[in-house]
Amino acid sequence: MPILLPFSLLLLQAALLFLLPQQRGPVAYIAMVAAPLLAALALYWRSRREKGRRERKLWWVLALGVLIWSLGAMGNLWHEWIQGRVNEMYREAMLAFQLAGVPVVYLLASEPRSGRRHLVRLIDAVLALGLGYLFFQVTWGMLTARGAPDEAGVHALIWLIDAQNLFLSAGALVRCWVAQDRSERDLFAAVAWYEVAYLLIAGINDHYVAGRPEFGPEHSSVVTLAFALLAWRALKVTKPRAEAAQRPIDLPRQRLVRSASPILIACTLVVVSLVLIRIDYAMGAAGVVLGVVGYGLRSVLTQVRQLERGDTLHRQRVELQTLAWTDALTGVANRHYLDHVLSEATAQADAPPRTLAVLMLDIDHFKRLNDTLGHASGDECLRQVASALRLSLARPGDLLARYGGEEFIALLQGSDVEGAMQVAERARQAVEALAIPHPGSQDGHVTISIGCASGLAGSPAGMHALISAADQALYAAKAAGRNRVAA
Repeated sequence: MPILLPFSLLLLQAALLFLLPQQRGPVAYIAMVAAPLLAALALYWRSRREKGRRERKLWWVLALGVLIWSLGAMGNLWHEWIQGRVNEMYREAMLAFQLAGVPVVYLLASEPRSGRRHLVRLIDAVLALGLGYLFFQVTWGMLTARGAPDEAGVHALIWLIDAQNLFLSAGALVRCWVAQDRSERDLFAAVAWYEVAYLLIAGINDHYVAGRPEFGPEHSSVVTLAFALLAWRALKVTKPRAEAAQRPIDLPRQRLVRSASPILIACTLVVVSLVLIRIDYAMGAAGVVLGVVGYGLRSVLTQVRQLERGDTLHRQRVELQTLAWTDALTGVANRHYLDHVLSEATAQADAPPRTLAVLMLDIDHFKRLNDTLGHASGDECLRQVASALRLSLARPGDLLARYGGEEFIALLQGSDVEGAMQVAERARQAVEALAIPHPGSQDGHVTISIGCASGLAGSPAGMHALISAADQALYAAKAAGRNRVAA
């Protein structure tokens, strides 16, 4: 069970503190180093279990934060147990404790599905690192230059640390609340468990335990409980549930949180930098510039990414529309696209009617070709005929569409009957020149018959009349012997 390992560590810690009362200090210091190391190992194990490369990296980032915290615990162990310095603030240890929050801040600002946006993630990391370091400068500035206890400075320092822990806990809870899938939810659930436990334990320790002679390091070592909870959440792999698959993948609150997280980090950096200006003007001003420029650059990169994504979606939509309006066999427009064009042509009732020619084209004795040579030969015949007809329409505004079966239709903008018959004759000759064998035809090869009609088309009724007239002309061409044009 996932809880056995962290629970065993806590049990061992409690047993050693009880059985070795004279060595409680060393035991407590060692436990405060061992617990985050155990949690880091659990986080590394969890990263190996994740399938996605991005998810594995996020668990590694969290493990890095815990390892940095262990360095701070090692600093306390060195100064208080080895060197015997007690009731002091140690600059390098405090720096480690502050920088341990940097990976968590990075996780709060990160987008689990940012793809290959390496530069955006780098900016997030720089902003998080800047926030962690400048916050350390503010907290350290509350103390004396030597880091010795100062009542007013320590009091302000404790409340600043409370604010930091509350900020991280609230951010983790919100990100867990809006998580989109199991992996993201497990990650921020682990962060939330750890941060909330650390907020409570560190708050009690800083306000009521630290600096009081009646309490020893064994009381502060209760913080190992937060790392035990983190290790438990890392080792606890939840199975995806059926209802989770039906969960909406992009709710409004999720979009809001993902959009607001980066600007919240940048704004926090600016606020901390403005506070730091009173202590170190140059560093505080640099922090303000970093927050403003960093977020501005991140916004530009995000906007560029959105534009690229919009262009990609538009191109895909056009490609899908083209596929939907193209006849799969012949490659010319299909009946659906023809209906769309006719609908647009007659949509403006106030527009003046314009001249339009319609050609109805039909392959002669096509059923005999299918029955004699098979459907594969029939399909190849349709493809070759469609290609020849398409080449016969010289003007860009003309349209060729498959009307149904072996029948095609062509719309010639602004063409009269004479022009339409010239185009029709050119198309008839082009198909005849293909010399596609046709045992069931009197000519021995594939031919087409064409009916032409021209007139004013400014209404659905007028368009229907033109198509009907072309269809009647086609029947006239067939009745006259086929392989000819009629109008």
